[in-house]
Amino acid sequence: MSYHPSNHQNSDYGTPFAPHNNQGYYPPGGFNLPQAPGNPPPIPSYSYPASNYQTHPPPPSFHDGYAPTYLPPPAFQSHGGYTPGPPPSQSTYPGVSYQAPQYSHYQNQASIIQYRNTPVPAPVGYDLSPLGDIAPGYDPSMDIDKIRKATKGIGTDETALVAVLAHLGSLPIASLSAAFKARTGKTLVEVLDSETSGYFGETLHGLVQGPLWHDAELARSAIQGAGTDELLLTEVIGDLTASDHQNLFMAYRMRYGRDLQADIRNDLSAKTERLYTMIISSNPPPDNVAVNFQQVEHDVKALYKAGQGKIGTDEITFCDIIINRSKPHLAALCDAYSRKYKSLTKVIKSEFSGHMRQTLLFIVEGAKPKHSMEFGPGVWRDAKLLEKSMKGLGTKDKQLVRRIIRYHWDRPRFEAIKAAYQKKYRKSLEGRIAGETSGDYKKLLVAIVKGI
Repeated sequence: MSYHPSNHQNSDYGTPFAPHNNQGYYPPGGFNLPQAPGNPPPIPSYSYPASNYQTHPPPPSFHDGYAPTYLPPPAFQSHGGYTPGPPPSQSTYPGVSYQAPQYSHYQNQASIIQYRNTPVPAPVGYDLSPLGDIAPGYDPSMDIDKIRKATKGIGTDETALVAVLAHLGSLPIASLSAAFKARTGKTLVEVLDSETSGYFGETLHGLVQGPLWHDAELARSAIQGAGTDELLLTEVIGDLTASDHQNLFMAYRMRYGRDLQADIRNDLSAKTERLYTMIISSNPPPDNVAVNFQQVEHDVKALYKAGQGKIGTDEITFCDIIINRSKPHLAALCDAYSRKYKSLTKVIKSEFSGHMRQTLLFIVEGAKPKHSMEFGPGVWRDAKLLEKSMKGLGTKDKQLVRRIIRYHWDRPRFEAIKAAYQKKYRKSLEGRIAGETSGDYKKLLVAIVKGI
């Protein structure tokens, strides 16, 4: 199978970020990296499809006139009270009108890393506060006073807690937690755990831990005790980059004194163990590297021979290709496979079962090009997962809580999820959650979704 301009010249596929004129690479999100002595000059950035956020110059023509609809999300995002560097004029997620707030430049900042496209303090140890200013421009003093007032004496003022905590982004939450411990001698998690309960308390518990430490706790709960929660484990580790995996491994060891990779291998067996070992060991090319379409064509043939083209299934070949490819590559692969044979998700559903089927579908549906052009990668899948948490008899509150908390940190992407949910189900996510929950728990989740 080959790709020629004559076959795809009318394609609306856009060009992924790629090396250009051998001058270096385009940083994710189209933002220039600082220029240091000896480094190549900054590379001009591009624009995202279906978005009003424009950069320049226009992208070069793509290899053979063909490219996947998927374009990678930016590494830069805005996060409720802190913006690391110059923010864009609006979200780089297609079809989203989220406005990034403006903040002044800063000095003496704590070491900040990116985890799941969200800025977080570099882990120095569980319950150890990072050195330096975590969220310049945010003063936690008044919020600490409000929390202490809400949790002192008989009873708890849940409304006050919602007003303080629901709108804070990842860095203000980390700053608040560090300052709270310094002023009170107790951790914010300890105080909230003792003063709240039920799913309201569980939501606050995950919220104040921040993205990285919360994921470490979720990974531990997925493999601790009798049996393994493979769905939870897949959601935690199945969408991470190689650097995200390393940061999660570090945080997990700091908190539990254990090796997450070893714990996963010891808790699973047979092909499921191999599948998750491949996921946590994977190091696919970055999403800003140009897709090699010769490799895409090779992968299409390999997947066909491993599944439809033989009796039985070569599971390891499937896992190798799906796990160890970038999202733009997988998007092009899904498109090319469906053009020549049939939907790759249908093949996975017919060739696999159980946990392997569930995990491979999670990865592939996060890269499929069908809705990426409009909403961004994995957004449509995550909107559907939120609905699954509420669909049917009774609400799966644990799933709903963890998904809302994990998704909301990357605010522009979460706005895209809300837009995708509205389009698919003809109702707002806020309204759906309000109809499925009650009391202070309802107020908290709705406030997180609104982001105000």
